[in-house]
Amino acid sequence: MARHLLIGNGGVASLVNAASETDLAINVQKLSADGPVNMVAGDTVADSDSFRIVQGTAGNNVYSPWIKGRNVVNWSGASGAAAAPAQATNTIANAAAAAGTLVLKFVRTDGPAPEFFSFATEIAAGTAAADTDVVIQTAYAAAIKPDWLATSCTAPGTTNVFSGAVRGDVAQSGNVWEYGPVNFELIVESYDGGTQTHTASKTQAPDPGIGDGNLVRDMEADLQGISHGYYNRVQLPNAPALTGVAATSYDMYSIVATKDGSTSSSINGVDNLIEINIASTAGNAAGPILEAKLNSYMASLNFPVVIL
Repeated sequence: MARHLLIGNGGVASLVNAASETDLAINVQKLSADGPVNMVAGDTVADSDSFRIVQGTAGNNVYSPWIKGRNVVNWSGASGAAAAPAQATNTIANAAAAAGTLVLKFVRTDGPAPEFFSFATEIAAGTAAADTDVVIQTAYAAAIKPDWLATSCTAPGTTNVFSGAVRGDVAQSGNVWEYGPVNFELIVESYDGGTQTHTASKTQAPDPGIGDGNLVRDMEADLQGISHGYYNRVQLPNAPALTGVAATSYDMYSIVATKDGSTSSSINGVDNLIEINIASTAGNAAGPILEAKLNSYMASLNFPVVIL
């Protein structure tokens, strides 16, 4: 499958002319007898049999391939949503009857093989449950943690909430986590402080989100060979600047089409699809403009409208 990514970072999708798109905008062009022109809301396949997506930049624009409307097999979208980390909670009850050591163990479950991490907290005799959470929080902050765990935990009263890493987090080692949200389990491995109890529970499942800015940037870097004619050969030539913004959530749109109108490749083992991914800043005015143009065109091909 040939994949393409076009990113709009808030510029309103309004074409200046066929060769110059507003910087940061994302837009749609249709093919006319005079070449590329702006697609407008209400256009259908009868107005043009081909269209493409254009990404405006301060320099040269970025374009998707031309797609013939009759070859489209999917038009869909999903609203942007931030990634959420896996979370586990240690719930504390009662005062510590005696001095003791609490050992909490973390087991990463989403990798090719389980990974383990544990740390110990010394809890003094008589420490109330409402004070123990801060003692644990301090011990966790001082521990040398793996990159797949967040660098700190919360201490909201009589609990400690621990989080896994999500894409873009800076780990204790200084490395940036470049993968999807980690999944892990929390286990109370041991505690010998008497009447105080510690109970581990899974309180939030990991969620990669939709249109996470860090993921969009990674995808953009991977596809620059297609969009910019750039392939990373030991950093030569210099890589083009990335358009995606890590701290932004993007509404994501998808257009999939066959390359020649056939439903399967004419060559065994060769994918016959083109996938166009469009990232538009979530909640920005450019989104409805883009939708209005593509929805009328896609409706003429019997696809349902997409409104995010």
